[in-house]
Formats: sequence, structure tokens, C-alpha cells
Amino acid sequence: MPKYKYHETEWSLWDRFDIEGDLTLTEFLDYFKKNHELEVTMLSCGVTMLYAFFIQGKKREERKNMKLSQLVETISKKPIPPHVKALTLEMRVNDRNDEKVEVPYVRLVIRK
Repeated sequence: MPKYKYHETEWSLWDRFDIEGDLTLTEFLDYFKKNHELEVTMLSCGVTMLYAFFIQGKKREERKNMKLSQLVETISKKPIPPHVKALTLEMRVNDRNDEKVEVPYVRLVIRK
């Protein structure tokens, strides 16, 4: 099985980031900056683009304090079904040297 690496962390396709709690977009971005030294440049849930570094000011300001579940529902214009307990998020990131690196997907638990 192929191994990938960001900073000193090795991972495989079986790995993921597990995060408990429905974070705001700002909390999510800060979490990866603080805990993993990664700058999230794009974030999506399925085909729904939640965040990208090139999103204009007003739209970015509106989104930054929204919970990620609310962001998914707002952008996709569909409610998250009650049986869904976690969101699967994909992201593009830059490492501490501003290089693009591959990272595992994120499982964000939004309800127990």
C-alpha cells in the first residue's frame, strides 16, 4: 500500500482526520493551521465547494462564522438528512513551506 507524507506524518489511504463537533469554517481552518501546520486552500463536501482561497471578500466573510453543516446545507440547498451523523470532507492544503501536499480526508462528526 502506498504511503504519503506531510511534514513528518506518514499516512495511507486507510487513514483519515477525525474531528468531533460541528465547527465553524474559521474554527476548522484554524484547527489545521494550529494542530497540523497546514493551510487549507480548498474544502469540499461531495460536489459542494465550501471554501477556496480565491472566494471574494463578502462571500468569504459570510461563510467564516457558519457551522460547516449549515454551510453544506446553504450552498447545496439541501438539508442534511437526520440519520447522517458525520460529514466527509476533502481538502487541498499547503504545508509550512507553502508547498501543496496530499492529506487524508476528514470525518467531521456533526451529531451523536
